Amino acid sequence: MRRIAVMTAGADAPGMNAAIRSVARRSFELGYDVLMVRDGFEGLVRGEIEIMNKKTVSGILPLGGSILGSSRVSPEFAVQNLAKIRDVLESNSITTSIIIGDRSAVGVAAVFDANSIPCVVVPNSIDNEIFGTDFSIGFDSAITTISDALDKLHSTASAHHRVMIVEVMGRQSGWLALYGGLAGGADFIAIPEQPVPIETLATHLKQRKEEGKDFSIVVVAEGYPVATHELTVAGRPVAGYGLAEALASTTNLSIRVTVLGYLQRGGSPTVFDRLLATRLGLAAVNAVREGKSGILVGEVGQRIAFTDLREATTQPHVIPADIVLQAKTFY
Repeated sequence: MRRIAVMTAGADAPGMNAAIRSVARRSFELGYDVLMVRDGFEGLVRGEIEIMNKKTVSGILPLGGSILGSSRVSPEFAVQNLAKIRDVLESNSITTSIIIGDRSAVGVAAVFDANSIPCVVVPNSIDNEIFGTDFSIGFDSAITTISDALDKLHSTASAHHRVMIVEVMGRQSGWLALYGGLAGGADFIAIPEQPVPIETLATHLKQRKEEGKDFSIVVVAEGYPVATHELTVAGRPVAGYGLAEALASTTNLSIRVTVLGYLQRGGSPTVFDRLLATRLGLAAVNAVREGKSGILVGEVGQRIAFTDLREATTQPHVIPADIVLQAKTFY
């Protein structure tokens, strides 16, 4: 009898619950026991495990967040607590863990795999920075939130003839900025992969004004490098305000900054994310059924794909150059 532990780990994202539901429903269909781990890896170490049933996952498909709770830990946490993790898994007769989580969770899962602890990962991240899948669960919901925000900001930017800088998440990658910005009609998109001199952006905005376009929307990823600014949150530079400071020193434009922050992680998942979570959850259980372990279950070219966790932790998920080039047509 297989006993599967399911947990959510790392930053939350819309679609986590849809994935939990899919894992549970397929497992029940196969006659497997499903145990839910509270609060991710921290809950696992504390032994916070309960048996799941059909009622547990009833009605959770459209819910944001995670009914299980989540926590973000480093791979070192798993190394330091390896004996405890083994003890908890063995005492609950758990044969495999299905981990629904972000890039940090993939790193912890790789520690599991390196120490012969069976696991399968379902990628869940609004940043879409996980290698091994075209899109992570939650990304589509987040860019929908960004696009909706830009639609609203257009009217106030237009009324006051302002440059509106909108900072979105994405420390290492510009997936959210690029896709959300394109969908929301941004007039300039600043991504970490292709930084430009501040003079280039200033010239672009001034040219728009000279052409009679009296407002502009600039979308910037939080990881975008801005050469000089002092404002930080939790020790990290705030790219939106940094960009505003740099532009203010070279133009006389009226500039305002909006940081979308955790709004991007909240809310009900989109149809796309519900379907993706359902497909990947099913595929994860099917992989367990086939005896697979140490893999990330993704979707590449609309087909289910398996990626070794060692590769998933070391390879970046970069935006294809042709997509970046095509996007520049619109800003």
